[in-house]
Amino acid sequence: MKILITNDDGIHSPFLYSLTKAIADSHDTIVVAPYDEQSWIGRAMTIKGRIDLAEVHDLFPCPAFSLTGTPSDCVNIGLGYLCPEPPDLVLSGINIGHNAGLSFVASSGTISAALEGALHNIPAIAASMHLVPERFQLINHTKRDLDPAIQTHVDQASSFLSSFLDSFLEKHNPQYGQVHSINFPNDNMAEAQLVKTRTAHTVSQPLFERVGNQFEFHYKPLETHKTHSSPTDRETVDEGNISHTIFDYANLCK
Repeated sequence: MKILITNDDGIHSPFLYSLTKAIADSHDTIVVAPYDEQSWIGRAMTIKGRIDLAEVHDLFPCPAFSLTGTPSDCVNIGLGYLCPEPPDLVLSGINIGHNAGLSFVASSGTISAALEGALHNIPAIAASMHLVPERFQLINHTKRDLDPAIQTHVDQASSFLSSFLDSFLEKHNPQYGQVHSINFPNDNMAEAQLVKTRTAHTVSQPLFERVGNQFEFHYKPLETHKTHSSPTDRETVDEGNISHTIFDYANLCK
């Protein structure tokens, strides 16, 4: 299978490197990722100025490029100029932090990069990992070296994705405009089960702190609005399992 891998944490993300190693071992793989972190940017695209391209083949076991643009830029340019042939799949991730709950989904560069592939009528997967604050603080987005326990966990998630791809096209029959979102738990990969989920209804709140006439982003945990639709992605990863949610952007209107 020919696969385009991207992310929103940047080309130096240790999670991106782990995923690429697992996928490139058995698939024709190319990496096109942002030069630096582009979290919470959604489907933004660069319409002013120019985007710089750099080859970073020495960092990965396959052709790899960084772009000074957004995750959606990376997929759009990758498909238009950098992939020798149209890929069979766009794979975005593994994101450092989960993308579970509607507030995260709507703002996620990881999911939006996969959506860019889906809007080119290419099957698309976005993969993310729940991390408790203590684990999140141990990760440097620009260094490959991870705490050994985290490294093992990420490698297990990457191996899971590699196996998941073997039957993905046949088993799930992905359609135009669909993004298959996978969220891994904080730990417990050896026992985690894949669960079909709905996205949790997270309630937005102010995410900025005011200092005079200036505002600075300051994340606060989001409240989850209880619904009867269960299981949800957030519940599933909190229980130590792997959530699989399908976002069908082609059929949003009812």
